[in-house]
Amino acid sequence: MEQKEILAYYSRQEVIKGLLGIANDREVVGAYRDGRYAKRPDVIQYPSDIAAKVKTGIISWHCSVERWHSPMALSTSLSRADLDAARKGFDIIFDIDTKTNFEHARTAALVVCNFLADKGIKPTIKFSGRRGFHIAIASEALPASIDYKPTAARYPEIPQAIAAYIKEKVKNGIMDALIAEAGGMAALANGAALPEMSPWHFVEIESNWGARHLFRAPYSLHEKTWLVSLPLRMFKLKSFSPESATPGADGGPFLVNKPDEASELLVAALDWSAKYRPQTKKIERPMQKGGPIPEEHFPPCIKLLRDGIVDGKKRSFFTLVAFLRAANWPWDRIEKAVEEWNSKNPKPLPNRFVSTQLAWHSRQTRDLLPANCDNDTFYRSVGICQPVELCSRIKNPAAFARLACAKATRKAEKERVINDKRNK
Repeated sequence: MEQKEILAYYSRQEVIKGLLGIANDREVVGAYRDGRYAKRPDVIQYPSDIAAKVKTGIISWHCSVERWHSPMALSTSLSRADLDAARKGFDIIFDIDTKTNFEHARTAALVVCNFLADKGIKPTIKFSGRRGFHIAIASEALPASIDYKPTAARYPEIPQAIAAYIKEKVKNGIMDALIAEAGGMAALANGAALPEMSPWHFVEIESNWGARHLFRAPYSLHEKTWLVSLPLRMFKLKSFSPESATPGADGGPFLVNKPDEASELLVAALDWSAKYRPQTKKIERPMQKGGPIPEEHFPPCIKLLRDGIVDGKKRSFFTLVAFLRAANWPWDRIEKAVEEWNSKNPKPLPNRFVSTQLAWHSRQTRDLLPANCDNDTFYRSVGICQPVELCSRIKNPAAFARLACAKATRKAEKERVINDKRNK
């Protein structure tokens, strides 16, 4: 295409709307005919920005999967902590490419989309512009925090975990679909000697995101094929062919999801990652001596909390689970106690929140104590701090339970000795 044709394409209202629609809070970087990126960081905010950059030789547009507070403040000198502080969130983009046959990428994309649909997620998808697809889950579909940390600060850990989990779960399904499409394993292999039955000989799903990772923007031209990176309506995926992604083709939505739509997927991916992915360091949880501490030795705050509360339920959820773990309760009793507590709350916490946070606590191998007694946010502000004499001797509800249990054990032992003497 000549520059005037490229400029005419990027002057179309639907193209401008598509590019500016995704540009908010992102780096948007142009690339030249030879594939070189323009200077980073960069953004586009107005239609005139697009036209001005195209006139300098820009052919295609690439945007960051990360969303930033101030994209133009980014630099290569920023530390990991600085990047975490600057990041507002991130999207999940599965980049599916074919190694030999475009139909392989389409088949794999269908399997991945069906898997996500089974998880209650409605993904959006676009043609990459050359030989594959981008399957997207918007940042809004992820919870604001996970494992009591802001989700935005857990990049690239979270997208890497989700990609690895999905690759594992769809592996057999993609292989079966590829064989069925080809009419048999021999036809699929096409004479090649394969060391194993793996779909990754035929397609790739990118999973190694780095800082400030870019993907081709929707409605961008591809500088090698001159096709459009076109967002597709899901029902068109099965019959889609690259030749239909020409300038002027109608597109669909991209990066649109309901809030928290991917919460269950995220929890499942992190659980799987904790169990099956290689760990750099294993942390052993110290075991407390003795069995479960009986309820009669719990401090007044925990007893009141267990009767249900009006405000501060999320904080109190953490308090209850951390306390019961410190009290040596087995996990099945903790889950039952949490469910009973939540049912007593005037407005129970959503089941999704409860299951998500229980899953996180079940993965922890380190000791997690409830907040200390002087933390008014967890006790006094929710109306459960009603101290007794023993409270003046401890700093944490877990210490109250251990001390009360120890006193009761000593008292029982003393009475046993006295009774033994009387009976002699």
